[in-house]
Amino acid sequence: MSVCKERAWETLTKLSFERVTGTEAEKKAAEFLKSECEKAGVEAHLEEYEIDNPIIHEVSFKTTKPVEESYHVIGIGGSGTTPDEGIRAPLVYIENGNDVNLADIKGKICLITGPTMPKKIEAMAKKGAVGFIAVHGTFYDEDSLKQELRPRNSRADKKYNLPGVVMQISDAEKLVRSHPEEVEIVLKQDGEAKGKAQNVVATIEGTDLKDEIVAFSAHYDSVPYSPGAWDNGTGSITILELMHYFAENKPRRTVKFIWCGSEEIGLVGSREYCKAHKDEMDQYIFNINFDMTGVTLGYEYFCCSASEEVRHALEYMAKVENYAVETKMDLYASDSTSFAIAGVPSCSFARLAPRGGAVIHDHRDTMEHLDPDSFMITLNFVVKFSSQIINAPVNVIPRSFAPEIEKKIEERKKMMAKMEGKKEEKETKTA
Repeated sequence: MSVCKERAWETLTKLSFERVTGTEAEKKAAEFLKSECEKAGVEAHLEEYEIDNPIIHEVSFKTTKPVEESYHVIGIGGSGTTPDEGIRAPLVYIENGNDVNLADIKGKICLITGPTMPKKIEAMAKKGAVGFIAVHGTFYDEDSLKQELRPRNSRADKKYNLPGVVMQISDAEKLVRSHPEEVEIVLKQDGEAKGKAQNVVATIEGTDLKDEIVAFSAHYDSVPYSPGAWDNGTGSITILELMHYFAENKPRRTVKFIWCGSEEIGLVGSREYCKAHKDEMDQYIFNINFDMTGVTLGYEYFCCSASEEVRHALEYMAKVENYAVETKMDLYASDSTSFAIAGVPSCSFARLAPRGGAVIHDHRDTMEHLDPDSFMITLNFVVKFSSQIINAPVNVIPRSFAPEIEKKIEERKKMMAKMEGKKEEKETKTA
């Protein structure tokens, strides 16, 4: 019995609980995965690393003029801190926050309904904003769901100290329609607090080609309020079943199985893994990542962060194996990107849902819309696909990237270097 859908589904049932990074629940999940490896006779260990873990002590938001009305919000970790009495200022709705929107925001609190990337937050601060409000959810959320605002941390330069909060989008619409003359934000936090998280790593040593490594990865953490069955309990059990397969079918190359923590706060676990193993990265010939498989109504998806040859080989084999899959050359929003940035050709497999189908990042991410037979569609194909790579007499994965991927990697490296430089500068000043 190499791969087994019944075993996989039983494991997924046990793993489907809230697993927020840096918490005891995430540690419990890590220990569970480690024990599953050991039950299969494969050595596994935990690799701990540090994460940013801001602590919110107090947060509130209200209109103050012409009427006083409070709104439910949560604080954005690491964004900034207000005085004890808070900050009172006019409100301005800046839509997506483009240059025209930012022309007259000095001394104001900004409501932004577009992405709050670091560059956007820093732009607001440079233009003189004194605080900001981001949004979450949909107009159609149930009342109980509207209280489940997803915590987030700011990755903007902390020197700007721009306190931010998250508000449910229906409340944001109500706020804009009320045309308040003045609003107030109170946000007290320890934005420098740290926490601990961990990756789970299992290894099956190869035979005659053991110095070359193929790494399977999947993140096992979830977001707050979510059992994370689809995202990404399914990816976690996918590589667990692949581990069972290669434990019974000895690979020529060494195979690593990496359950990454902290993916939901910015691919932190996989990035820390690549950093900790940077001296070995030349041995890693390919990374195969899984993020969300097994959904009943959906379609197979392959994102290639490697050369065009890899994509073409995948498409050829998919047709031979009657595996219907959509493919794309890109950096995927998952842990394969950390390996690509580290110079390792990478890819991600997923089974994605149609519009109106299964959802992630809230309490509805349960096993209700998942199916073991759909799960096996991805797994059965990847067993064949990866076996050819792992057992080929020569390395068939070019150590190169398509030009558009190379460009995106360089852009990401520059952004990361900028963030690391700011962090080191701050640590030097503190010392």
